[in-house]
Amino acid sequence: MIKFPSEDYRNLEICDMASKPIPLVLNRQVIKILEDMGVSDDWFFKLQNIELTRLRGITANISNTARFLKAQAIGAPFRLHRLFRQCDLWKIDYRNEPFLRSVVEAAVLMELRLLKHKARIPVKEGMTLFGIMDETGFLQENEVYVTFETMKDQHQPPPRRGRLLVTRSPALYDGDIQFAYNVVPPKGHPLTEHRNCIVFSKKGRRDLPSQLSGGDLDGDIYNVIWDSEARPSRAFAPADYPRVQPINIGRPVTADDMINFFVDFMRTDHLGVIAIRHMILADQKETGTRDSDCKKLAELHSTAVDFSKTGIPVKMEELPKASNFRPDL
Repeated sequence: MIKFPSEDYRNLEICDMASKPIPLVLNRQVIKILEDMGVSDDWFFKLQNIELTRLRGITANISNTARFLKAQAIGAPFRLHRLFRQCDLWKIDYRNEPFLRSVVEAAVLMELRLLKHKARIPVKEGMTLFGIMDETGFLQENEVYVTFETMKDQHQPPPRRGRLLVTRSPALYDGDIQFAYNVVPPKGHPLTEHRNCIVFSKKGRRDLPSQLSGGDLDGDIYNVIWDSEARPSRAFAPADYPRVQPINIGRPVTADDMINFFVDFMRTDHLGVIAIRHMILADQKETGTRDSDCKKLAELHSTAVDFSKTGIPVKMEELPKASNFRPDL
């Protein structure tokens, strides 16, 4: 993509690549919207208990420990997980070695903290993938194609034909999670050559990525859930904010303009405040994320995210009031 015309560089810069699928974990924002959509609390508790059981079993044997360290990319540059496997071959119990034991304990404790304070609950029948567009025109409106490599049975296989949930973080508006229908192309179709991505249709009144927290296809990643036990009883209309025109200073940009913009950005960066205010109100309001105050905060959050592109800051006096009591999570 070309962000702005320039004659300075002729290099192709690669920011990231879909070399492997990214395991999906929930967060507090997504959980709250799913609750408001009617997903049973039992599903969240079941997934949380599965993760707790997994974490308890990490130190049960060397194989579990090494697999955990490799999956979390802890010590990946020097392949720390292989050291633990080597200890097993040498008949050395790493749990009797203070340093090695402390490494594993710190890693497990970090995962427990994320689970407790951030609700980072893994979803086996879910995945986080880069989004791309179907150039072939095979997919119809609201259809997607989810494909990824299982990597030696490390992940569940891709979903079959059927309905699934698609979202994108950060998700604050109640319509930031939408239903889509997964379609599997026939053998030999060009779409089957893709890996580790979700393919969106180019047909329809409005593209699906833009309905998911204002997403697009310039490198955004999307969360996909096809767990049959996650059964929302309703869906909400996506946000449709008016397009904001960037500020035009009417002259070439100078170094002083860039310095002033950076200072303004640091001074008006209130994303964290808005997100926490939204979390508090969504928990306290009877209608959750459907409440008008929560929708207002979601719009302000979108404005704050786009500040670096538009130069239009959020007016903090517009934030709905909330108490100091925070939810348990």
